[in-house]
Amino acid sequence: MGDIPVLPEPQRLRVQKAGSRPEECEDAEFVWPGDPRVDSEGRTVVSLYVAVSDGASESLLAGAWARRLAQDAAESLCVAGDWWLDPRAFVEDLMDRSARAWDPYLVRYQAERAARGRPITWYEQPGLEKGAFATVLGAEVRATLAEDGVAHWSWHAFALGDSCLFQLRDGVVHDSFPVRSVEEFGITPQLLGSRNRDVALVTARVAVAQGELLPGDELVLATDALAAWMLSPDHERSSVSRQLALFAELGEEFFAEWVDDQRARSLMRNDDVTLVRVTV
Repeated sequence: MGDIPVLPEPQRLRVQKAGSRPEECEDAEFVWPGDPRVDSEGRTVVSLYVAVSDGASESLLAGAWARRLAQDAAESLCVAGDWWLDPRAFVEDLMDRSARAWDPYLVRYQAERAARGRPITWYEQPGLEKGAFATVLGAEVRATLAEDGVAHWSWHAFALGDSCLFQLRDGVVHDSFPVRSVEEFGITPQLLGSRNRDVALVTARVAVAQGELLPGDELVLATDALAAWMLSPDHERSSVSRQLALFAELGEEFFAEWVDDQRARSLMRNDDVTLVRVTV
């Protein structure tokens, strides 16, 4: 048998809306490297779990809910094993995990507000009762060790809403999920609400996909503003990989400047932007 493959180190970048402070960003991401284990066919696998979530600004505590969902999505992917074989069980675990953590968070939030002399107001109460909403996208980047010792890489992902996963190969977009064209972006994406307990309904709305990865392939998870830019016909597809490579080299400050420039040129909506990039 060969050695256990080394998981790639993801790059994570985030920019808040123009005019907002970093702490007001309602996007979230979470990365969790898993330990080696055995899959349903008895093969050794090692996986990297990545999730992004985009909080719906019209809901109260959207950013906190997005952070909750991103972490819980990665954890649910990890504990479920071959989770795509039973999407309903996976969705049920994710929703139960998030609900159990969210209610205690609300109690702490209201207590902290009261302690600061800023208790929940009458006009905020309906928002708390309605709940927070966010999109969520989770992906597992998996290396499966074959009997000959060779590692085969793949990705498995789920999505609720319009945060997107892109697979880049040879410098161009090879695949995108769940949105495949810029025309598919709308103003009312599917969202998961903190008060939603209807597992069957959410399972029916969740999209699931998978693909094979070759050496040098890149996976990019992006919230909707950046995802729409990546699918836009306004630039060459081949420029996407070059831009991402430049972000990796120059870092977060350059990324923020680039996002501001794209917004100023009306090539990207003024929305929170989150990018997680994984290179095999």
